[in-house]
Parts: sequence; C-alpha cells; structure tokens
Amino acid sequence: MAIVREDTKGKIRDLPIHDTLRAVLIEAADAAGIDVVRVTSGGQCPKGTCRKRTGSTRHDNGFAADLQLLVDGRRALDFTKTGDRDIVAAFVTAAAANGATGIGAAVDYMGPTTLHVGFGTSPRDTSRLVWGAGGAAATAPGWLRKAAQKGWQTSPSAVPRVASTSAVSGADQYRVIARGGLKLRGGPGLDFPILSAIDTGTVLTVLAFEGRLNDWARVDIEGDGLVDGHVHRAFIAPLSASSATNDDLNDEDADPSEAAPEPDADEA
Repeated sequence: MAIVREDTKGKIRDLPIHDTLRAVLIEAADAAGIDVVRVTSGGQCPKGTCRKRTGSTRHDNGFAADLQLLVDGRRALDFTKTGDRDIVAAFVTAAAANGATGIGAAVDYMGPTTLHVGFGTSPRDTSRLVWGAGGAAATAPGWLRKAAQKGWQTSPSAVPRVASTSAVSGADQYRVIARGGLKLRGGPGLDFPILSAIDTGTVLTVLAFEGRLNDWARVDIEGDGLVDGHVHRAFIAPLSASSATNDDLNDEDADPSEAAPEPDADEA
C-alpha cells in the first residue's frame, strides 16, 4: 500500500489532511504504482476561525492537498517529461475515479512536480474542475484535463493498475559507502536477521526500495537477478546519473508557493 507523507511542518497549511482525501490518494497511488505521496501543503482551519490560513477554502479541514509523487521515495515525478507524465496522468485518472473533484497542475502554477488534489470549495460543492496557471480552468493543461475526465467517467474498480515505480532497472547499480562494511538483512528493517556483511566498495544492484519510508533496498549482490537481501539506503550511493535524486526535496524554497491561486466556487 502506498504511503502518504505529510511534510508540512512550518507551512501555513500544516494541519493533517482529511481521512477521506487520504483514502483517495492511497487508492490513486496504488493504481499508478506510486509508493510515496508527499504532501507539501495540507489542511488549514476553516475560514473565519483563525488567521493562519491562505488562499481559497479548498484546503479547509484538510479536504485538499498540494503534493508530489515520489519515485523510490525520493525523486518527484516531473509531468513535463513524457515518461513521468504518463504515471502522473494515471494517478490523476485514479484520483478522479475515486472521488477527487478539484485537480490543478501546470508549470506556471506550482511548478512541474506539484499537483493540487482535493474536493470542492465546501462540502456542498460537488462540481468537477481542473485548472492551471492563475487557478483558471481555461489554462488547465490538455493532459490533465484528459486524465481527469477519463477518471470521472470510470468506476474505481475499472481503473487500470500499473507496476510500482519503486522498481529500478539492473543498470541502476549502487556502491556500498559504509565505513567498515554494511549488514545484509533478511528484510526491510532492523528487526530482520543479519544474513552477512558486505564490504565497503561492493557494487550491487537495487531491485526495489521498500519499507515504510522506502528506506530499505532489496538488492542483488551476485548479479544474477535474484534477491540476496536488504540494506539500508543511507549507506549506498548510485553509480549512474539515472539514479540521482532531487536534492532539494526537503528545502522549503523548493516547495511550491502556498499562495498559488485556486478556483473559488464561482469559477467552478
């Protein structure tokens, strides 16, 4: 099952998202093969009840989130890239099929890696709307409009499912960088038995990233495509540029502005 990770500490919209939205995001992520949904802007107090809020009422009580879809728990998918866009579109379709009614994305809205997913401007607002730059429906990218419409015309059970994006190709090799070597364990966690020790500098192939935070790598040491065990990803480094990650994912400056406009009720 996918993980929804709320990285909203220090943000204006730092309240938890609603369980209803969380369920939609998990269903959509599972259908699109996404392991981690990173919420960068979550819920906020209802209008008129506090001063710590911004934008429209869509985020009130956690009924909307600005988010990124992470590959291997670290790299945010970029919908300007064809391969990534297909996965993002699959997520949007599944989110719409599972009940999301307000979806926004555009490079000049919140950047190429961030989406807005949620419901209406109030519990009574059931209108379906996509938007792009300026929070306007007219500026919604064609791929976003098409993906959402497909979802709204599809029942949740009929949404196609794709393979997990956590799997990496055999060409993505890693080197052990732990001083003194690294323990190979029988599963993704410290509670699994130690199978052996791997020498510093050993090159291995990561078959998938697993664990609650995708922080454990399922590895092939022998080069035969078979699983030899698990190691913690903090002690391995990629050999190829294709395994590079977004170094700025945890930087506040890298997150989209919480002031990005969203459609109000009269724009739906």
